Amino acid sequence: MAKYTFDENGDTFNYFVLTTLAIILIPATYLTVFKRTVVAARKFTCPCDACQHKASRAVAPRKSSNGRKKVAILLGWILFGFVAYQAYITPSPEVNKWNPFDILGIADDASPKQIKSAYRGLSKIWHPDKVNSDMREEADAKMSEINKAYETLTDDTTRENWEKYGHPDGSRNSMTMSIALPAWIVEAHNNFWVLSVYGIVCGLMLPYFIGKWWYRSGNYTKDMIRTQTMGTFFKQLKETTNPKDIVEILSRAEEFKEDIVSRPSDEAALEKLSIKVDAALEDRNGEKFEYTKKSTSPAALKVLTLLYAHTLGVPVEDKDLAQDQVDIASKSLHLIHGMIQITTARQWLSVSLFLMDMSQILVQGLYFHDSPLQQLPFVNVEAVKALKGKNQIKSISQFMELDRVDRVALLKGNTTADQIDQVPTVAKQYPQLKVIKAFFKVAGDNIITPGSLCTFILKVSAVSPGDPVVEEESKSDKEGVDALFEGEVDSEEDEDGNIKPRKESKAIAPSVHAPKFPGEKKPYWWIVLGDQKNNRIVVAPTKVTDVTSTPKTIRIQFQSPPRAGEYSFNLFIKSDSILGSDILQDMTLTVLDASELPPEPELDDDISEPDEDSIAGQMALLKEQGIAAAAIGGGSKGAVVANGKGKAKAPETDSDSDSD
Repeated sequence: MAKYTFDENGDTFNYFVLTTLAIILIPATYLTVFKRTVVAARKFTCPCDACQHKASRAVAPRKSSNGRKKVAILLGWILFGFVAYQAYITPSPEVNKWNPFDILGIADDASPKQIKSAYRGLSKIWHPDKVNSDMREEADAKMSEINKAYETLTDDTTRENWEKYGHPDGSRNSMTMSIALPAWIVEAHNNFWVLSVYGIVCGLMLPYFIGKWWYRSGNYTKDMIRTQTMGTFFKQLKETTNPKDIVEILSRAEEFKEDIVSRPSDEAALEKLSIKVDAALEDRNGEKFEYTKKSTSPAALKVLTLLYAHTLGVPVEDKDLAQDQVDIASKSLHLIHGMIQITTARQWLSVSLFLMDMSQILVQGLYFHDSPLQQLPFVNVEAVKALKGKNQIKSISQFMELDRVDRVALLKGNTTADQIDQVPTVAKQYPQLKVIKAFFKVAGDNIITPGSLCTFILKVSAVSPGDPVVEEESKSDKEGVDALFEGEVDSEEDEDGNIKPRKESKAIAPSVHAPKFPGEKKPYWWIVLGDQKNNRIVVAPTKVTDVTSTPKTIRIQFQSPPRAGEYSFNLFIKSDSILGSDILQDMTLTVLDASELPPEPELDDDISEPDEDSIAGQMALLKEQGIAAAAIGGGSKGAVVANGKGKAKAPETDSDSDSD
């Protein structure tokens, strides 16, 4: 039988508190203090100066907006240490096992004579008649234990029960279990305080946190974008929206109003920064830093200024604003994806492509229409002009085709030879996608008919600039198409000849070079089928990740047009991180009328005739003769009559019976 008691000395309660604190504090400490340093030290391995500077910024301690969280964690560890000390100095309760030898004060191997002698000696001391009146209650209890111990050791049955179960009455020892709560929690004079804490936790804090969670779940989309922000994007995005309008609409997101801290010192620092931004725009294209009246809120103006400084390469000297710029750039990239969801749902092609371009310039920290060559270190506007003017170099791939001597000559100036040698190392971190095959196909048919389920099959691979393109083994067009569509690369046969998915090692795409973007950036690509003439998206964008030098097959299904004819589409492959890596390819979808499908092959319905001697043969013969008799003599009484030998004969007609 188990007896439950409260923790009298606090030993169990201390360990309960320590376990609870450890479960909370260890993950919180790792995520808040250690993870940032470990991740930064591991990921920033690029040897270029820009990435090394980025790594130093990431590892260096910075003023954080989560200071209260760090203080709470520190206080938690102090409490953990205090409770651990209390657990150390608190003695553990002793568990006393009932032992008749100990009660009688004799050894475990005592003889019956020694047992009887010890019993008599204790009886003379603790018998109620031998003690004073004030000790009789104690003597009664003591004598009861002595009698019980003596009986246990002298009676064979009682002793066997004690040796087997640990108790002379034949039942197991009662087990005492301590609840991990101190005894004072149920004491009467503490009821008010205990109930008050219970009411605060269960009546106030629990509903507050549940309500906060419910509010967040109702005010955020599944992609963790505020519904109010998506509503703003839905109202303000138009089919004619240009890239600069996108930045202005982006600055009005609710995330920036609530998550970006506004400080009194920001106004003066932002005013100085806006002057530099205006000067950079003037030097670049003769533009001015302008914004509409709708964006004059302090939060929107702050976001606009820091985003323009990020894309124009204007350094932010104020440390707090620099940290705000990092947060805004990361959050803006996430919000761009919400905008793309809206524009693709409305089938707006041009705005969707502008948003994908916006993703590229946010990652690389470049301005609209900047040359892809400016992604390389030490390549400024003057170097781009020299490359374009002398050698017509416009892309990173063309730059990598130059000899080292030509690179040094084109990048000469304040750049050292060691710095120039960093350029090809960085250039290889900008993979370019190569389209190996792209075609339309319908499963089981050689042609595409109106309204059929069509599959767009695209095979691509990523190639680093300067690396040779690995050509596939030559196959006929028919074999190549069938192999791609039927899943040759995605399945294999087991020992029994059954088709099963091939277990391929998942490719891991390397991080893209993005020294101006906070953290590591894994690249991915959008694949879009659109119609540029009508500015419409035909097939919604498909996001593709983990594209490496190993060819990857992508299948996109959609319904073919409802009428026969030739349809001209445009295939867009847009990177989310790399400028100058986009692919535009014309595609033609030929839809033929269903009447042009080849005729279905006739099924072979010939079945071998059964033997006449078998039951099946007899039934078939009966059926055939019955049908023939019914066709010849419509007035016959029966179709077929079987004789006793198993043969069938024609029934007698009415005329035959009359003649008989």
